Amino acid sequence: MSTDKTELLLKLYPGIAELDEDVRSRLIACAKTVSVPTGAFAFHKGDPCTNFIFVLEGQVRVQLSSEGGREIILYRVQRGGTCALTTSCLIGKEGYPAESVIEEAVTAMMLPATDFRQALLDSEKFRQFVFQGFSKRLCAVVARMETVALKTIDERLAEQLLRGEGGSLSNITHQVLAAEIGTAREVVSRKLKRFESDGLIRASRGKVEILDREKLQALSGTTGP
Repeated sequence: MSTDKTELLLKLYPGIAELDEDVRSRLIACAKTVSVPTGAFAFHKGDPCTNFIFVLEGQVRVQLSSEGGREIILYRVQRGGTCALTTSCLIGKEGYPAESVIEEAVTAMMLPATDFRQALLDSEKFRQFVFQGFSKRLCAVVARMETVALKTIDERLAEQLLRGEGGSLSNITHQVLAAEIGTAREVVSRKLKRFESDGLIRASRGKVEILDREKLQALSGTTGP
């Protein structure tokens, strides 16, 4: 790995920088750097898990897909983050139960499974780094599933729309919105038309503009700033 990539790794992952020097040096020496373009799959359901991944640049979307084409986004991994499914599959020596798509071109450091497991055995600090990241991600997934299970589609869609910057969501498709809130694309299309007829939003291709934030917040069950 180049010096620049090593410095970036240690900056983005303080837990790695804090490892004992011999463990840190071995991890860096064993790792390789890869680049993956936008739109590519990082892994598919059933793929073997062979590397622990450190994301240096870009963003990855981890999602479940049904045979009928329905999708639900579990979480995203950005620079400085780790993937809970990868951690789980490496420890359990199992294949991936979901799939991952590159949303923004990724540069990542890949640590082979054998070296990952050895570092877990050798270093308490590395174990703490891995399991803290796993715990945080797992709690976020549970919270997301709770939202899908307990909130109505209207509430979930309104909440998702309110996450846009500057009063709008850009470069967003009905399919991605559906995956975000755990429903079908056709349902999202129908709900957006109703929101528009109620004067809450203005929808166009790839963009949703918020017209009445207060009413949308009331519908979502959230409070304003």
